[in-house]
Amino acid sequence: MTKHRDNQTDDDATVWKRLTDGVKPYRPDPPAPVRPKVSPPAPRRARTAVPAARSIPVTSPARNPDPVDLRAGEHAGIDKSTRRRLAQGQLAIESRLDLHGMTAAQAERRLSTFIDSAARLDQRCVLVITGKGVEGNGVLRRLVPQWLKAPPLAPRVLAISAARPADGGDGALYVLLRRRRQSP
Repeated sequence: MTKHRDNQTDDDATVWKRLTDGVKPYRPDPPAPVRPKVSPPAPRRARTAVPAARSIPVTSPARNPDPVDLRAGEHAGIDKSTRRRLAQGQLAIESRLDLHGMTAAQAERRLSTFIDSAARLDQRCVLVITGKGVEGNGVLRRLVPQWLKAPPLAPRVLAISAARPADGGDGALYVLLRRRRQSP
C-alpha cells in the first residue's frame, strides 16, 4: 500500500472516488452577473432660444405615515408615554363599536362610519370590539386591523393596540386617532 502525501492510502482514494462519483455540488457557483446592454446616446437636437419659465417646485400632498401597530411591536411615529398609556388601557375611551354578529361587509361599513364620526367629533381614543371568533380565528379579528391600516381609514388612525382584558382582551382593539391640525 502506498501512502500519498495527504496520508491517504490507495484503498481510501478508491473508496472516496466511488462514493463521490455521482455527487453533485449542493451550491453551484453563482452565475456571473449580467451587465445590461447600454444603448448609444440619442442624437442631440439643436436648442432653440425659448424664454425660461419660472419653475415652481411640484410638491406632493403631505402623506400621513401608516398607523403604528403596537401589537406587532411597531413604535415609530408615537411617543413612548402615549404608546405605554394606550397599550395599558390608560387613555379614556371616548366611543365604543361592537362588531359582534356582523358580516365582513357590514363590519367594514360600520367601522368606516364610526372612525369618520369619531374623528369629526375630535375623539382621541376609541374601542373597537371584534370578538375572538371560533377558536380565536375570527374573520373580523383578522380583518379590522387591516382595514384600520389601509385607506381610507389609515390617514385618521395613529396607532392600534390590543385591549386590556377588562375592555375585551384579544377580541378588542384600542384605536388612537390622529389629532386634527388647525389651519393657520
